[in-house]
Amino acid sequence: MKLKLALPAALFTACLGLLACGSDGPAENPGGAGSTGAAATGGKNSSGGMSAAGTGSGGMITSGSPGSAGEAGSNANGGNPAGGASAGASTGGQAGEPSAGAPATTGPQLPPIMGECPELETGTVTVGGLSGISLQVGPKQAGGALVFYWHGTGSSANEVNLLIPSSVRQEILAEGGIIVSFEGSLGTGGDCSGTKTFSKDDFNVADQLAACAVRDHGIDARRIYTTGCSAGGLHAGCMGAVRSSYVAAVVPNSGGQLGQQALQDSEHVPAVMTMHGGASDKVVVSFATTSAAYDKRMSEAGSFVVNCDHGGGHCQAPAALYTAGWEFMKAHPFGVAPEPYESGLPQSFPEYCQPY
Repeated sequence: MKLKLALPAALFTACLGLLACGSDGPAENPGGAGSTGAAATGGKNSSGGMSAAGTGSGGMITSGSPGSAGEAGSNANGGNPAGGASAGASTGGQAGEPSAGAPATTGPQLPPIMGECPELETGTVTVGGLSGISLQVGPKQAGGALVFYWHGTGSSANEVNLLIPSSVRQEILAEGGIIVSFEGSLGTGGDCSGTKTFSKDDFNVADQLAACAVRDHGIDARRIYTTGCSAGGLHAGCMGAVRSSYVAAVVPNSGGQLGQQALQDSEHVPAVMTMHGGASDKVVVSFATTSAAYDKRMSEAGSFVVNCDHGGGHCQAPAALYTAGWEFMKAHPFGVAPEPYESGLPQSFPEYCQPY
C-alpha cells in the first residue's frame, strides 16, 4: 500500500509514494575551493605497488592492520584528515603516529569489486544495472571522504544540492571526496526502510561504488558516510545497520527507522546523529519517533548517538545543523577510539543537539 504525504512547499512540490521529500531545483555548482583539513601522518605501503585497500585472503577489501608508527602516507588509506592514524595496506603497511581519536586496529571491510568500475568523475553513471547515479567528484588524492545521499520519495538525485549546504559539499570535494546521490532504485532484494523508495539491492551498488572509490580515487575506507531526507533518511538509517562493516557514521535528516534491521557486523556500529523537527515533523509517521527508535536501537548496540530536535518541520534541518552533521562525520572515522565527543559536543553544535 502507498500513502501520500504533504511537505512544505518551500522545499518540496512532489508528494508521491509512502514518504515524500524534495522537488527538483536548480543545481548549485558543487565545485570550488573549500577548507581542507590537515592530514595526519599516515601509512605507506611497505609491499610496494599494492592498492592501499588491498584484498584480504577472504576476498574482502579491508584497510589492513597498522604497523609501527612512521612515515607519511603514500596510499589511499594514508593520512586521515579526520584526525588520527590510518591503517596501511592489507598485507601490512606502516601506520602513522597515533593521536587522540585514532581509529581502532580493525578496519572496514568492503566486498570485492565485481566487474568494471565506473569512471569516477562528476556526472551520472550506471552501476550494477542501476542508472542515473549522480557523482560529484573532487580531485584524485588520498584521504577523501565518500558520502552516500538518499533522497525522499517523489524527489530526485539533485535533492542533495538543495539540502546539504554548498560550503559542506565544496569542502568534501576539495579534500578529494566523492558525493553519491541515487536517482532511482533496482527495486529488488526487499524493502529495507519501509518506504519502497529504495531497496536492499541498491546497497550492492553502493558496495561497488565504495570499493572502486577506495581503489581508484584514494578515498579513505574509514571515511564512508551516509545521509538522506525522509524516505532517504530512513534508508540511510537502514544502510547504517546492514552495511555496518564499512559505514563509519550515519546522519539521517527526518529519518531513523520504521523497522529494525540486523547489524551486518555486530562488532562495529556506526556513529549516529539524527536530525528531526520534533512534534511538527509528521508525514504519515512521526519522524521524531522514528529518530528516537533508531537512536535507542543503535545506542544499545554500542553506537555513540546524538539527537538534534531543531523543531522546524519535516526535512527542514537548517544549514548550521547540516554543517554540524558534516563535522560529526569527520570526527567519526570507522572504529574511532576513544570517542572524540566523550566529554561533550563541540561548542559549534546547536544547543538542541544532545547526546543520547
